[in-house]
Amino acid sequence: MKTIAIQQPIKQLRQRLRLLGPTDMLVIALLSTSCAVLSALHQQVYQPTISLSYLLASFTEYAKVFNLIGFCLVFIYLLLMPAPSQSVSFCRMAAIGTLTFFLSWVLSMLLFPWDKTLLPPLWEAATYLLRILLSSVWVIFVLLYLKNRFTQPQFQQLQQQIHETAQQRDQAEMELHLLQAQLEPHFFFNTLANMHNLIDLDPEKAKLLLEELTSYLRASIPQFRQPFIPLAEEVNIIERYLAIQQIRFGNRLEYQLDISPDAAKAMVLPMSVLTLVENAIKHGIEKVTGTGKIQMSARIAQQQLQIEVSDSAAQPLQSQQGTGLNNLQARLLAAYGQAGHFSIRVQPGQCTIAQLGVPLHG
Repeated sequence: MKTIAIQQPIKQLRQRLRLLGPTDMLVIALLSTSCAVLSALHQQVYQPTISLSYLLASFTEYAKVFNLIGFCLVFIYLLLMPAPSQSVSFCRMAAIGTLTFFLSWVLSMLLFPWDKTLLPPLWEAATYLLRILLSSVWVIFVLLYLKNRFTQPQFQQLQQQIHETAQQRDQAEMELHLLQAQLEPHFFFNTLANMHNLIDLDPEKAKLLLEELTSYLRASIPQFRQPFIPLAEEVNIIERYLAIQQIRFGNRLEYQLDISPDAAKAMVLPMSVLTLVENAIKHGIEKVTGTGKIQMSARIAQQQLQIEVSDSAAQPLQSQQGTGLNNLQARLLAAYGQAGHFSIRVQPGQCTIAQLGVPLHG
């Protein structure tokens, strides 16, 4: 376990070090060398009588020290850098600066001679490096500030994009679940069973049933590619669905569709109204004997498309809604937020009424 605990940070550090390409290394070296040039020139400004050889020696010394500190800083930053979602705290910045100093101090003692002052080499190296590091610390703070200033919004934007992508994925999953609900085996088994029986008893009716089923599939499946469709197209699918059910139930099923012209142009979620009709068939008409009637109406009122589907079976509501209605409510919430609403109620002995209201957009 200890070996794994040690290997994990080493592996993470290796991955971070791979972030540095040759171009990055060159940029760091150029920046450090530029600082060395400026420091040497600054020294000549205050001591104009120094020789060119002394100037070059100062530049070389500065270049070695600045590059050492620069690459130590990069290494320590990669070692301690926070996750993209986190900001760089003051404590983390202090830790980066402190470790950079100690690492560059140790390496400088191994790489450079320190014998230009009366101080012991350890103190000479420490004071020299600390002076340069402290004189440059404001640059470090500015860079870290800029990192927080620009990287954080970009990360938040990326998080938002991920969230939106997840919502789109969830929406696609809901559409898939709805498709599965619309093409459920219950509907197909009954249709195919009726077709099988009609082939011998009434071939013409069996042919009509097959034609209606084919038309229903051709009309319904492509609609899933659209986020919204006109209610008129949804009604066309509903009529094909009811035509199939009327062949199945015969005189036991009656239906009436009352769609106002302006409502027919309004946009709805594909298969949203069909879900209400299917629910009325499955949990209403199928449960009773005798004639059952389905009525559907659609009107524009109060800047909303208001749709009502009722069945005369008036069966008690189930304790838990089925997949179709649950999926419909989830799709309404995703598409309209709180602006869309759905309800279902029973008037005992009369009818079951499902109501759907959506804003006039799509």
